[in-house]
Amino acid sequence: SSVVSYGPCQTPTLGFCVQRHIDIETFKPEPYWVLELGVLKRGRMLRATWEAGRSFNKNKTESLIDTALEQNASVTVTNVVIKEKKQGRPTPLNTVALLKACSKALGIGPHAAMQAAERLYLSGYLSYPRTESTAYPKSFDIKSTLEQQTGDGRWGGYVRELLALGP
Repeated sequence: SSVVSYGPCQTPTLGFCVQRHIDIETFKPEPYWVLELGVLKRGRMLRATWEAGRSFNKNKTESLIDTALEQNASVTVTNVVIKEKKQGRPTPLNTVALLKACSKALGIGPHAAMQAAERLYLSGYLSYPRTESTAYPKSFDIKSTLEQQTGDGRWGGYVRELLALGP
């Protein structure tokens, strides 16, 4: 057929696919160095990593090692930071994000992912799979929607736990 199909979903998805293909085809690995300090204290190994993460400059990394060794390899901990992080609720996936997640996490191609999304939609488990919206209207009643799923033998228990935890 000489018909070319394009649209608001296909065009950006094709762009992502083409860009990823170009990135893979033109990738050239570069060596890098990581500084990691292992300290044995009271029978436990503690690991300290370089705040910069990694360096593509071998000389800089070797210079830091030489400096540390010149100072008799003594280390002073000047600061310890302990942070508690809270992870927010995930936003709903739009089509492009759904296809990326299915490909990366599950190894599912775009056609199979859209078929699965359509089956879930037709079964009433998710919103229309081709929507690009990640926001629900204020009138959307998430609690009632979840309550409808409590009787399912596969995930009903999980839904009941979610409802018990509350918003």
